[in-house]
Amino acid sequence: MAGLYRHPKSKMWWFRMVVPERYRLAANKREWKYSLATTDENEARLRHAEKLAEIRRYMAGLDAFEATSVGEHADQIVAKGMVALARANIAHQASFDLHFDMARGIDNVSYGMLKFLSLRVRQGWGGKHAAAAERQCRIMRDTDPEDDRLGFVTELPPRLGSAFPALDHRKLASAQIEAFEEQPSYQGAAFREIARGLLAARDWKAAAFETLLVANAAGEALPSHGVLFEAIAERVLRRLAEHRFSHWPEDAELVLNPMTAAMAAHLVEQDAPAPLTAVPNAPDRSLGALYKLWRDARRLGDGEARKSADEWLLAVRRFEELIGPKPVTAITSGDIRTFRDQCFNLPARVEKSIKKLPAREQIALAAAKKLPTLSAPSVGKQVAAIKALLAVAKEYEWVPVNVAQGIKVDGARHTGTERDHFNDEEMALIYNSRLMTDPDACSDTMFWILFLAPFHGSRPGEHCQLKPTEIVQDDGDWIMRFRADRRPQRGVDGGTMPVRHLKTLQSQRDVPLHWIVLEGGFLDFVAVQQARRSPWLFDDLKPAKYGDRYTYLSQAINRELRRLGITQTDKAFYSTRHSMKREGRRRRIPEMNLAQAAGHATRNTGEAYGQGVPLDILKADMDRLEFRSVHWDAVVHCARARVDRLRERMR
Repeated sequence: MAGLYRHPKSKMWWFRMVVPERYRLAANKREWKYSLATTDENEARLRHAEKLAEIRRYMAGLDAFEATSVGEHADQIVAKGMVALARANIAHQASFDLHFDMARGIDNVSYGMLKFLSLRVRQGWGGKHAAAAERQCRIMRDTDPEDDRLGFVTELPPRLGSAFPALDHRKLASAQIEAFEEQPSYQGAAFREIARGLLAARDWKAAAFETLLVANAAGEALPSHGVLFEAIAERVLRRLAEHRFSHWPEDAELVLNPMTAAMAAHLVEQDAPAPLTAVPNAPDRSLGALYKLWRDARRLGDGEARKSADEWLLAVRRFEELIGPKPVTAITSGDIRTFRDQCFNLPARVEKSIKKLPAREQIALAAAKKLPTLSAPSVGKQVAAIKALLAVAKEYEWVPVNVAQGIKVDGARHTGTERDHFNDEEMALIYNSRLMTDPDACSDTMFWILFLAPFHGSRPGEHCQLKPTEIVQDDGDWIMRFRADRRPQRGVDGGTMPVRHLKTLQSQRDVPLHWIVLEGGFLDFVAVQQARRSPWLFDDLKPAKYGDRYTYLSQAINRELRRLGITQTDKAFYSTRHSMKREGRRRRIPEMNLAQAAGHATRNTGEAYGQGVPLDILKADMDRLEFRSVHWDAVVHCARARVDRLRERMR
């Protein structure tokens, strides 16, 4: 029971309620106790009523989740059990040189279960029904066709709530069995009506043997009572009642439908347990409301946060269009799997006019026009967004568990092998091209980003967010300092600069500049930018929608690579990181040193605390990178020409 409580030493009123035993495991507590944050008793009673309604909704959610999870578990058990029984039947028939497929095995299992179920049900009717049932199943040893009453009591009256309460219904069932089960072409048809009657009456105990048989075949130790037992019994009976045997004629329904209709006229449907109804004036518990709650609770001032928020919103819209606008408490793990599978059918990289279409129309259009669809990593982001939102719902106690937990998208995680390295021929194609030897072939920014990339193994986006003040000297060696911002920074013009982020903890590092890059006059380029008081080292880059300064440059560089003939889908400018690693291994540079320069996470505990290789050793190793197929003299000459031109413009 819930009640008001006030500690003798406090004036505040509290809500207290013992957690019912069945909810304690999910709630992870024995008592709910919350401060009502008021000293006024009348106000406390109002808040107590609101809290009690919230707790009741939470318990209703637990009940709904249990029913849903039990149903999914029952589906799995029945499917597994029926297949196991069919395989056992196929193996048994093979011992008699009879070779059946799975469909025939399922037929045999279903027929045997229906026949035995019919026998037991009709035995319970007594009289001629029981005698006919045993004679038909060849159990009676002393069969006297003239006396069906031998060994049986008189016909038994129907029990309250039974599946066949009317005597006429019993007679019709027995007559249909006599008529149809003697005909090989229609065997199983009349037996199905027994299962259909039990299903309509929700008489799970009558099918206890079949239920336990299927569960045992699936490897499930099942008690003969409880919610899971009833769920499995319902599914077993439904399978038997709806099974269509493969030996029936194609037009069997023309013969069977009149029989089914006659039997259905006697069925007495028992109502299923009433579903949970919505609480009057209950707050909005939709995914959209949850998203708004999450967004309002967080500061979304920088680009990374806005990008995540937009990705989550897109996932919410797609989920509600593909699955339906369900409240969070009604979402099941089956819904998450369906959403995942449907996302694989959505078109990828389409025009804005297509993006505006509802998700189902996009899927239909992608199928009709054979458009490329979302990749596994893209689908993974959609599922991850829903999973993260449901984790928020669990945190706010909207739901007892996160039903998306454990659901995976194969191939969604990056393994590090998505991009291949540039081989010697491709390195020569890029760095001996006009792009790197003609001062007028591309912008200075594109040139320097291309020049820096292979020697340092840095992420190209890291170079793009460098500041002129982050090219410094440390113990005589010139280095690049890759840093993230803890808070928004002020630019030289007094404005606020976007907050910079780094991918991993190891991304925050110092990387020595390669001697060839220094020969090209990179420090002179930096000095010009410092003299101009430029906030960014590469200040002509335009930030994309979420503030990423590399997006547009990346697209431009990759277009140039395609023009040079590098068209493999697994090769892009990012491949320079892999090329640096490969060249380093060729030069037998320790793997740990290469990882430190590239900002890769390693298993070395010391590196996790910002330690690692001393800069002078790292500098010596990095200077050994040479990429033997490239004539760097021409690139250095081009770099110097660019710096001289930039100085002239500054005068």
